[in-house]
Amino acid sequence: MMKFLSKVVRFFIKCMHCVLSVGPIPSHIGFVMDGNRRYARQNKLKQVAGHEASYFSLMSMLIYCYGLGIKYMTAYAFSIDNFMCRPEEVQSIMDLMTEKFELLCRKDIFLNGYGVRVHFSGNLQLLP
Repeated sequence: MMKFLSKVVRFFIKCMHCVLSVGPIPSHIGFVMDGNRRYARQNKLKQVAGHEASYFSLMSMLIYCYGLGIKYMTAYAFSIDNFMCRPEEVQSIMDLMTEKFELLCRKDIFLNGYGVRVHFSGNLQLLP
């Protein structure tokens, strides 16, 4: 999994450098977290492992964007269409999100050190 993550990070770094080299550094950048199930299937992993790999990639990008001076980052992480997945998969994604957000809240240095503010958008009543 670490090999994949390092490839993903290197790819995004290369893409960001290409974009940033032609103009000013953007103040806001967005990421669509897609392909997690496909990654897990291709690597013969459980689906939750694909979602977990996506989380680690996102955290790496957050740190990289901070280093570049990008002030705002948006992650599109869970679509209403995801509720159409098998209930066990939806629950595993919700459990993973809960676990990672609780971890971030305990790691106060991370939140305060990077000035992270989390905002949830959408119909929050659909969340378990």
